[in-house]
Amino acid sequence: MIRDLDMNDTYFSTNPTHASDALGAVIAVAEAEGSTADELIHAVLVAFEIQMRAAEFSEVSYFRKLGWDHTFFISVAAAAACGLLLKLSEEQMAHALGIAGCYPVLGGLRAGQISMMKSISAGQTAARGLEAAYLAREGVTGALAIFEGERGVSANAIGNCDWNLFAGPFGDWRLPRACLKRYPAAYIIHSAIDCALQIAQQPGYDPAKVSQVEVAAFGWLVEDMVDGMGGTSRYLIDRRETADHSLPFCVAAALCDGRYGVAQLKAARWADADLQAMLERVTCVNDPAMDPRFPTERPSRVEVRFTDGRRCSAEFAYPKGDPRDPLSDADLIAKLDSLAPAAMNSAARRRLAETALEFRNRTVADLVAAAVIQPAE
Repeated sequence: MIRDLDMNDTYFSTNPTHASDALGAVIAVAEAEGSTADELIHAVLVAFEIQMRAAEFSEVSYFRKLGWDHTFFISVAAAAACGLLLKLSEEQMAHALGIAGCYPVLGGLRAGQISMMKSISAGQTAARGLEAAYLAREGVTGALAIFEGERGVSANAIGNCDWNLFAGPFGDWRLPRACLKRYPAAYIIHSAIDCALQIAQQPGYDPAKVSQVEVAAFGWLVEDMVDGMGGTSRYLIDRRETADHSLPFCVAAALCDGRYGVAQLKAARWADADLQAMLERVTCVNDPAMDPRFPTERPSRVEVRFTDGRRCSAEFAYPKGDPRDPLSDADLIAKLDSLAPAAMNSAARRRLAETALEFRNRTVADLVAAAVIQPAE
């Protein structure tokens, strides 16, 4: 459920990751074990650090070049965080990580037309980490050389790695580098969505008068979110999971509707004639000047040409939600209010927001209770 809307968080270094993928497992164990708020916060920090460092520790991108999925290390992050909550000994923790390292995930689950396994795999992998921690507590042993051994992860899957990134003490925490999403889409598309919305919201804008759209982006954005990582083109959309990872669709939807959100996906906008017509006008190109700016930045430029000869363009180096332009508490509450009305009435949303923002002074039970579905106003 955390990954289903593709609207949680992201971090992109040599590889991408969504560190919050482990949160469901970690909160579940904290509730079951009666953990304190501080213990849960500590465990979440550990999960984020491991998963975010796993995005940067390989010499070659295992996601972009070798074909493994970025959910590969959720099991390890979840095992460490859950093991912390279970108060595993050092030996038990080593075995928990050795068990969790046995579950690689293939990148084919998000190539071309994307299936529901894109989001399900994150939950399944987190569950394997939770399971590994409990197995280790009961005395089950793991493969202690699973990462750096001759038949381990480095040798057989992802190549040379800087394993020292995981050896504390940590002096440079990764969690503050996480980006939070405003839109239900792959985060590397967000700058282009911002560009399209800035154009669509100008006075006098009329989508019927758009004659041509050019989206300029860095190479990986085009390779992944246009060409489908060697699979089916992302101009060909058969379901929501493909739409929210399609650069041309996200831009076309923003230009047609003047907004981009869950509503565009629920309504299957990609099947509508006006959206299809706009898609035909969208051309996505690689601007080589943008390539060295990624992943430090996620630049995009959108230029719209109109039937009367006018042109309008916008460019963003990175989207809102980046640590350099973070979401405020008010932004987070607005995001909750935009997503949750069908599941929670306004009073319940307010209570959940207050509990989350003041969590350090609350309990895990308070947090779980505040998240109960209450749809009636």
